[in-house]
Amino acid sequence: MFHTVEKYKGPAQIMLGLIALTFVGFGVSTAAAPGSDYIVQIGDEKVSEQSLNAATQNMQGENRDAVFQSLVQRAYLTQGAKLMGIAVSQEQIKQIIVDDPNFHDSTGKFSQELLSQYLSQRHMSEDQFVEEIRSQFALQNLLNLVQNGTLISDEQAAQLINLTQAVRTIRSVTFDLESFAGKVKTDDAALQRYYEANKKDYVVPQAAKIEYVALTLQDLAQKQSVSEEEVRKAFDEQAAQAGPRREIAHIFFPAPQDEAARAAVKAEAEKVLAKVKAKPAGFAAEARRYAQNAGAESVLWVSKNGALGAELENAVFSLPKGQISGLIAAETGFYIVQVLNIQDKPVFEQEKAHIEAELKQRKAMAEFNAAKEKLAESAFNHPDSLAETAKALGLKIEAPDEWLTRENGKAAGMPDNLIEAVFSDEVLKKKHNSEPVSVSDNAVWVVRAKEVREEQTAPFAEVKDSVLMAYLRSEASRLAGDKADEVLADLKSGRQVEVKWSGVSELNAQQARQSMPPEAYAELIKARPADGKPAYVLLKGLPAPVILEVQKISAPENVTEQIPAAKQAMLQQQAGNTFDYLMQYLYRQIPQETGAQKVNPGE
Repeated sequence: MFHTVEKYKGPAQIMLGLIALTFVGFGVSTAAAPGSDYIVQIGDEKVSEQSLNAATQNMQGENRDAVFQSLVQRAYLTQGAKLMGIAVSQEQIKQIIVDDPNFHDSTGKFSQELLSQYLSQRHMSEDQFVEEIRSQFALQNLLNLVQNGTLISDEQAAQLINLTQAVRTIRSVTFDLESFAGKVKTDDAALQRYYEANKKDYVVPQAAKIEYVALTLQDLAQKQSVSEEEVRKAFDEQAAQAGPRREIAHIFFPAPQDEAARAAVKAEAEKVLAKVKAKPAGFAAEARRYAQNAGAESVLWVSKNGALGAELENAVFSLPKGQISGLIAAETGFYIVQVLNIQDKPVFEQEKAHIEAELKQRKAMAEFNAAKEKLAESAFNHPDSLAETAKALGLKIEAPDEWLTRENGKAAGMPDNLIEAVFSDEVLKKKHNSEPVSVSDNAVWVVRAKEVREEQTAPFAEVKDSVLMAYLRSEASRLAGDKADEVLADLKSGRQVEVKWSGVSELNAQQARQSMPPEAYAELIKARPADGKPAYVLLKGLPAPVILEVQKISAPENVTEQIPAAKQAMLQQQAGNTFDYLMQYLYRQIPQETGAQKVNPGE
């Protein structure tokens, strides 16, 4: 709303992804039971269903739980600003309102009438409006403190560039575990000791073999019937509002605003354009290739409704069928388009199947809640079997033969609430049907346990082969590590060692980060040759110990040109760390109370 607010938006606010919220719920309050008017209260800031609904509506497409967490975070920050004494004076707030052009008349002067109209539309008093601005600016000032408290010098940025982008000339030696496995002595006593020391690795977890019935919107839709008259009526209603459409194949080249980078993308796009113009039959394959790289669709129907943007829409709707466009420049990048089909008016036979499926879906949705209630009632009335429930709703009993554990259920993508239902006392111990469990927006399961296996430690005799393999691996790893430590000490002391070095090669920073665990990479960047002598580093956390001999470190090119981007990255990283520390402090200092309202009221 306020241009002044926009002026003070700092990188910290963008970094944190905080949403701008419309304050709702002002007015006369009524007496209510404690906690009934909020989901959670942080200090004296309440997050209610009403404020969550408004924020979710403003942030269309965002997950409701994620929006709720943003509101909670915002409440902590608002309370934190109060806790730290960050305030905005009454005079500053008045000046903000007076300066806002939304409240200026045609002469450019502040208009009390325009302000009053705005407050009336929002059902707010001036005092409430002032408090809203005060809260917004206090929060912004706190975020600016997080961002502005970080300083990065050019020297620090240059050090980071040299550390992370330098090319190292290296050779290596690997202490392969297989060469040490033959030196490990094994007998039953050693294996038994290893088994006893690592019993936790041989625990067979609690598991169940389940059966279930699934009520899905898709199955209900398939059972619906739709008449020709219904389809024709729906088609006529849609056709009356429909505009012209085009089926297009397209290739999109995303381009940033930076002129140099955009010019490079444009050059690539022009090469592809020349290629498909020379061989139009290859356009579809080229479009599929670029779409797969971007995780998008290469062919789609588009309408003339402004959604494409003026440049692309004008080009698409001016092309004849089959023709390939020139390069179309848009704000987000460049397009090449081929029109596959033209539809100025909907055709009934083309739309019939889609409309029929849509009507069936609507009818199924109307029946879905009633069917869920019937499912719940039948499962409760016949708790020891799913047969009656399956029969009553025309469902099939599914009975996979595998043992289900919490771990493999989660790995298979089962929702947490379904896993909790399976491993509840009602299902696992009493062998009763579960209550209906929503596994998605359009699917509900009732599940029961056919067989149950309690958690137990597998006897040594049953897992002896596994114990042997684990023992060999453990001991070989220990021997290889001891040998690597010995060789490293000799190398650092200048003593001659007999090891099989690899050939000399160059290792850049990107290769190192991709091929090494973080702890090994951290050791690598510490190794710096000096006085004409190589540096040696032992990399751990890999499948086998590796010693690297770093013979030379070559500084990256264009360090000076990279300093601004490096400083920005370091600023964001440090500001993010500062923000995390601030939030941890606020979580400890500010009390939180749970109210009676819910994030998802239907659950």
